[in-house]
Amino acid sequence: MAQLAAALKDRHHEARILDGNVYEIPLRNYASIIRWADVVGINVMCSYAALNTELNLKFIKNLRPGLPVVMGGHHPTFQDGEWLNKGADAVVRREGEITFPELVDALAAGRDLNDVAGVSWRDEDGSIRRNPDRPFIQNLDDLPMPAWDLVDFSGYYLYLRKPGRSACVETGRGCEQRCTFCQVGPMWRNTHRFKSPERVIEEMRLLKRHNVTQVFIVDDNYGSSMDTARQAKIYEGMVRENFGFEWGGFFRHDYIRANRALMKDAAASGLKFACVGFESVDSADIRKFNKGNAGIAGTEFYEEDYRFLKALGVTVFGFLVVGYPGENHASSMKTLEDNRRFCDYPVVTLYKPLPGTAGYAKTRQERLLAKEMFYHDSFTVAVRGTRPILAAYNRFFLRYLADPLRLIRNLLDPRLRRVETAIIQWFIMGMLRANSQNIADFFWFLFKGRKSAEEEVIERLRKKYLSEENVLRLARRIEIMKNIKKIPGYIADNRQVKK
Repeated sequence: MAQLAAALKDRHHEARILDGNVYEIPLRNYASIIRWADVVGINVMCSYAALNTELNLKFIKNLRPGLPVVMGGHHPTFQDGEWLNKGADAVVRREGEITFPELVDALAAGRDLNDVAGVSWRDEDGSIRRNPDRPFIQNLDDLPMPAWDLVDFSGYYLYLRKPGRSACVETGRGCEQRCTFCQVGPMWRNTHRFKSPERVIEEMRLLKRHNVTQVFIVDDNYGSSMDTARQAKIYEGMVRENFGFEWGGFFRHDYIRANRALMKDAAASGLKFACVGFESVDSADIRKFNKGNAGIAGTEFYEEDYRFLKALGVTVFGFLVVGYPGENHASSMKTLEDNRRFCDYPVVTLYKPLPGTAGYAKTRQERLLAKEMFYHDSFTVAVRGTRPILAAYNRFFLRYLADPLRLIRNLLDPRLRRVETAIIQWFIMGMLRANSQNIADFFWFLFKGRKSAEEEVIERLRKKYLSEENVLRLARRIEIMKNIKKIPGYIADNRQVKK
C-alpha cells in the first residue's frame, strides 16, 4: 500500500491509506474519508475477504453513489467480471504501480478507461471491457520509494523479541514455481523479478529513520534458488549498516537444505522467524502439489531443517495443506499430528481451489468443487468429501490451543514467548469482541450449518450482511452520529483502536 501510494504521489495525487486488518476505524471516521476521496481503491487478497469487501463496496456506493471504486489484488485479478457485476467501477489486474495512477489520471481528466492497459471496466452501455494486459515492470528499482510517511506504525507489531515498530519490505516480486495449490505463480505468470541489493538497503535505511525494529520480507518466495548471490549482498549490507532489525520471511524447505551457509548469514543479519512451506509429510502429496521436492519430503527431513533453524535461534512457522483432491484422510491427519516434530507453530490451510491455479482446474474437471470460490468461510469446505478433514482439523486446533504443556513450554522459551502471548491475546480479544450477530452465526454453524450444503451457508451470510437493509442500517448510523455531534458538550472519539 505504501508503494502504491507513492506511485500516486508521483503523479501529484494526494493519497491516504486505511488498513482495516490492523485498525478498527470508527464508522463515522471511515465515512468522512469516503466523503473526502475522489477515488477509492480496495485491495482484496482472497475469497475469505470477499464478503466483507463487498459490504464496504455497497456502503461506499450508498454514501456516495457516483464515487469510483477500483478493486485490485489477487482475487479481483482472476474474478474481475464478478466484481464489476457487484458494483465496482474498474479492476486493476496484477501489477498496480503504473496502471492505477494512469487510471486515476483518466478519471480526473474525465476520459474513459479505454487506453489504460491492465484494467477491466464497465462501459457506458453496461458491457464489460478488458483492456490488454500491461507488461510487468522490468526493473523494480524504478519504483518510487514507499510512502511510509502515510502509515501509522503504532498498530503493527510482529511479536518478536525486540520491542518496537514493524514494517514490510518487498525485495522481489513473483515466483518461478508452479505449485498446483498456489495463486502466486499464475498471478505473476511464473516470472520472478528482484530489486537490487542497493535498493533494498536504501528501503531499510528509510524504515530505520522511521524507528522500525522489526521487518517482514513479504516476497512470496523470498528463499528462491535463483537469488542466492543477491541475498548474500543484502545480508552483508544489513550487518554493515548495523540496522539491528529482527526479521523474517517465506522460505521453501528444499532451499533451506541446500543453503545452510547462507541461512547462517541470514541469522547473523537478524533472521528470527521463517515461514516454511512444508505442505505435507507425504511425498505422494508433494508430487500432487507439483512442488518439485518430493525426494526430500517427509517428517524426518523436515526435522533436520527444524533442528538447524532452531539452533540459529529462528522460530519456525510450518505452512501445511490438507484436504487436496486425492489426498487421503490418513495422510492429512499424519501431517497435522507430526507438525510438533518440525515446527514451532503450524499454519494449516484446508485446501481451497483458487481460480487461475492448476488445482482449481483439476477440482472443476473432476467435479469435486463443493461451491464456487468467490466467497469462502472457515466453516465451509471447497472440495467435496473433505468435511471430515475440517472436523478433524477443528478438533486438532482446539487440542493444540488447550495443551497446557505446550503453553508453558512456549511461554518459558525466549524465542516463542511474545508470539505465544500474542496468540493468547488474540483469542481473548476475539471472545471479548463477540456480539449478538457473530454469536448467532457461530451457533447456527454449530447446530445447523454443518448439515447444510456449502452454498447454503454462504447464501445465508450473503443475505444477512449484504442485504439492502443491513447497508441502510450502517448508513443510518452515520446520520445518527452526525446529529449527535450537534449536541452541546459532545466530544467525538477519533482514536484508532487496535484490534
